[in-house]
Amino acid sequence: MSDEELYARAKLGEAYALSQLYDRYGAQVAAIARRFVSDRQGVEEIVQDVFMRIWTTSAFDPDRGFFSHWICIVARRIAIDHARKRGARIDMVGYGHDRGGDVAVGQDHAFDSGLLRSDLVEAMSSLRPEERIVLNLAYFEGKTLSEIAHDLNVPLGTVKTRLHAGLKHMRPRLADWRPEVRR
Repeated sequence: MSDEELYARAKLGEAYALSQLYDRYGAQVAAIARRFVSDRQGVEEIVQDVFMRIWTTSAFDPDRGFFSHWICIVARRIAIDHARKRGARIDMVGYGHDRGGDVAVGQDHAFDSGLLRSDLVEAMSSLRPEERIVLNLAYFEGKTLSEIAHDLNVPLGTVKTRLHAGLKHMRPRLADWRPEVRR
């Protein structure tokens, strides 16, 4: 059964479907959580919050993307919120640091994350400086768009425009990675 079908069944209250999603994504959600909090209890709280979000909200829209992407975004946002509540400085461990060419294995494929990281750095370097700064603050430092606008002393609309433009410029440069990072 696909992730999207399991999500739909979980929304209908089928605990088995939520259990299956947990089996598929629990470890990945925990790995994301560990980037933001270091203690076991904090990681467990984040994992629980992510799966409670799946159980209690209807935010995922299969027409807008893959469930696997959505759950990672949700996990990242919840982990950032937990870290901020604890007063922790958001330090994106593993982002922007070259750790070599480790191989990440997905559900039915593997890819070289070191090569992906290299292509990402190259794509980021092709951006205009103001786009690169906004993307770095949003994705690598975990700041909200409002915080970025405040920090850069620019209107929120300008931050949104720069973020959109930066992502638009990066998309074709990373298009070859789409099959590998989609699932």
